[in-house]
Amino acid sequence: MSSSNQVTESRPFNTLQELYDAFDNGPDRSWTGHGMPAVYIAESTDYVYRGSEINSGNIPLEKVDREDQPRTLVCHDMKGGYLEDRFLWGSTSHDSYVFYHWNVVDTFVYFSHHFVTIPPYGWIKAAHQHGVKVLGTVITEGNNDTWDKILVSREETRRFANILVLVAKCYQFEGWLLNVENKIRQNDINNLIYFVQYLTESIHKEIEDSEIIWYDSVTKNGDLNWQNELNDNNKDFFLNCDGIFLNYTWTELQLSNSHALAKNLGRNIKDIYVGLDVWGRGCPGGGGFNSAYALNLIRKHDLSVAIFAPGWTHEYFGPGTFQTLEDLFWAQLFPYLYVHVPIYDNETFKTSFCRGAGVCYYYNGEEHFEPYMMNGERTREKKAFYNLRMQQSQLSVPVPHLQFTQSTRRVIENNEDDERNNDNRGDGDSKKVQKRIERVYENVRNVIRVIDNLVSFEDKSPVPNVNTFEFCNEFSYKGGGCLKLTTRDYRLYHRLFLVHIDFKQDIQATIVYTGFETNALEDDSRKDPVLVVGNNGNLKSILPYESVRINKWKKCTYLTNLRIVEEIGVSFQVDCDCYLGEIVLEKRDQRFDNCDPAYITSRISNYHIQRSASNSTERDRSPSQELDRKSPTV
Repeated sequence: MSSSNQVTESRPFNTLQELYDAFDNGPDRSWTGHGMPAVYIAESTDYVYRGSEINSGNIPLEKVDREDQPRTLVCHDMKGGYLEDRFLWGSTSHDSYVFYHWNVVDTFVYFSHHFVTIPPYGWIKAAHQHGVKVLGTVITEGNNDTWDKILVSREETRRFANILVLVAKCYQFEGWLLNVENKIRQNDINNLIYFVQYLTESIHKEIEDSEIIWYDSVTKNGDLNWQNELNDNNKDFFLNCDGIFLNYTWTELQLSNSHALAKNLGRNIKDIYVGLDVWGRGCPGGGGFNSAYALNLIRKHDLSVAIFAPGWTHEYFGPGTFQTLEDLFWAQLFPYLYVHVPIYDNETFKTSFCRGAGVCYYYNGEEHFEPYMMNGERTREKKAFYNLRMQQSQLSVPVPHLQFTQSTRRVIENNEDDERNNDNRGDGDSKKVQKRIERVYENVRNVIRVIDNLVSFEDKSPVPNVNTFEFCNEFSYKGGGCLKLTTRDYRLYHRLFLVHIDFKQDIQATIVYTGFETNALEDDSRKDPVLVVGNNGNLKSILPYESVRINKWKKCTYLTNLRIVEEIGVSFQVDCDCYLGEIVLEKRDQRFDNCDPAYITSRISNYHIQRSASNSTERDRSPSQELDRKSPTV
């Protein structure tokens, strides 16, 4: 970090001495000392939901013990790190990489090739508000004598470990990934194992739910030799920390060996994080959009996964197609992941869907303009922004219908001029054949063609009669972006959030929406969103109690007799396109205390669930509910 009082950027430490100079008797280096609010990690329930069940539309969802499920670690490696995300107060680079799949991630690692990597504040805040642990990285590579200095004595070893605990505590993250990618002197191995043990024990005492992960690189002999499995060469490091991050070029036999050894050692097999390199590089399945191949094998052995560099969707293809490709990528993984559930005990649930970036910042539906001078006259322009600390709570579920139904791979032969031989060839040598691989993926709605880093999309015809949603970054109610819901079958609802809300009193909700494409703000109550909330699989459909206009948006208020909510969704009475700007669930406002309880109850109906022969889930409304839905809006 910068040593000045006015800190504007997150920075790593490149040398051991630089780290010691900064923290030995140094100034206050906590985030709060730099003007940033504390970023405590949100609580989550001790149960999770299977992504495979959510994908199939199951109602109710089965709650499974979180401790019994394999975990998911995401290691963020993006062009060396510390890009636009390093600015504490943000930037205007709205098309930079953002991450919003927090609800299927247990641990997030900010990775770089600097010696000590401190995760930028925006990443910590975004992860923590979704209940996700954050780790920094300690890495040494190549011809590096840093560990010679650290391991020279137990005293020096403890000094370094104590500084790492202090750094994590000051900057409010949960621990470290240890990545030693250079040879260690044989005489220093015992001290290295001691360092891992001492660091793990020390950080557990200082930081709740802290975590130290060892990367599979250096062996017990000090050799730099990636094992791709848990074995006798790396088990001593594993036994003295919270988990091991295996290298990527494993085989299924090595997964089986790792599973067996962990059990023999009396360790939780979930503490083995099997590396999945999204860039491929020897990983089974080749990474990319075929990353689910490796993840399937990992889960077959009940092991955790470490997904390395999922920013591939942005770095390789560029920002223009990022949002679509990001959703496609994670849709393939989702059936093998587990959704954890944030807790809101007496705490308002509120989101505007903002991902921490936008072409313009909006407040209550109004664009925020930045004043500036042009030709001597004061004028205004939209202000784009990128700041991950402004990210709001993100959806618990993937975009529907993006999972691939089939994929093919074919070789394309192109004839191209061989410019190297332009001056020395006959007519018969004027062309060369270049072979390229085209991968074609299909889902319910699209055909996606990928050649190298070029991608094209084709809509299937006719477009299927399905409901779906997508993020819209063209306008917003608050922040940058909103959620576009497309309803083509009004019997089905949109499942959006899996939460645990317990207010100990009746819950009130508001939904802010608009419908620019369908004139949804006309006085037609059928176009108002219907709030769908559930508890233990019992779904309630709630009509608006009242509604008001806010600029181009409409705000609907919903009164309930519920005190605990575990699922939040939205449905519509007609086929339409609707844009959600904000959803809020909070304690009942006092101004509604004198409302007629019978009328409130009349706005609430049950969903009746019917299984079809194909085992798909169809949600048909009861006749009484259909009558309720024809009631006029108050």
